[in-house]
Amino acid sequence: MKPLPRMEVFAKVTSVDAFGRAAAALGIPLSPLPRQAATAGRDAGLLRVDLPDARTRQALAPALAAFAARHPGLRFQLSVTRAAPAAPDRPDLTIRLEPPTDPSWLAHRLGALRARLYAAPDYLARRPAPECPADLAAHDCIGVHADDNGAPARWQLRRGQDRAVVMTRERYCVDDPEMARQLAARGAGIAPLRDGAPGLVAVLPEWELEPVTLYALTGAPRLSARARALIAHLTEALAG
Repeated sequence: MKPLPRMEVFAKVTSVDAFGRAAAALGIPLSPLPRQAATAGRDAGLLRVDLPDARTRQALAPALAAFAARHPGLRFQLSVTRAAPAAPDRPDLTIRLEPPTDPSWLAHRLGALRARLYAAPDYLARRPAPECPADLAAHDCIGVHADDNGAPARWQLRRGQDRAVVMTRERYCVDDPEMARQLAARGAGIAPLRDGAPGLVAVLPEWELEPVTLYALTGAPRLSARARALIAHLTEALAG
C-alpha cells in the first residue's frame, strides 16, 4: 500500500484519538497506521531542549544542526536554564553533565565529553612545556567549569591504562569553553579543550582529561518519537 502523507496520518490520529477509528477514517488497514503515525510524530512538531552548560552547547551544536537537517519539519526551542525546571514546565530533554538527584527525572546516557590540553606557542616560550602531568602544577591553568572556591583544582588525566591526578593552580576559571580557547590563544595559560584552534599547540598530547559523562534527562517515562530520535542521534554523534 502506498503510504499516505505523514501529516495527514498524524492529524487524523490526533483528531480522533484512536488508531482504529483513524484507520477507518483514512480507509486503510490498521497494521501500518501506528508506524506511519510514529514517523509523522518524529518528523514534525516542536522539540524543546534545555542546554544549561556552555560545554554541552559547544559539543552538541553540530549534532543538533545535523539532526535538524534530517528532520526539516521539526522546530526547536533551545534554552539555557541553569536550574532544573519544575515538572509542568519541563522541556522534552534537559542535557546535563551529571545524573539527576531528583528521582522524578529519568537519565539517558548519551556519551562522554573529552578534552585535551592546549596552549599558545608564546606561552610555552615563556614557560617550559610540561613533560609529565605533575609539571602542570607549576603552570597557569585555565579551568572550564562553573564553580571556583579559590582552592587548587583537581585535574584527572589518563593515557591508556595510566592515570594521573594533579592539583593545578587555575589562574582563570571560566564556564565557557570558547572564552577558555580565547584566553589560551592569547598566551594566558594551558586550557582543556575538545579540540585545538589555529595557533594553539597540544600540551602532553598523549594525555587527555578524564571524560565527563553527558546525560539527557526526561520527566516522563514515555517519550515522544522526536525526543527518542534525538537521543539516538546524539548518542551516535558522541560515539563517533
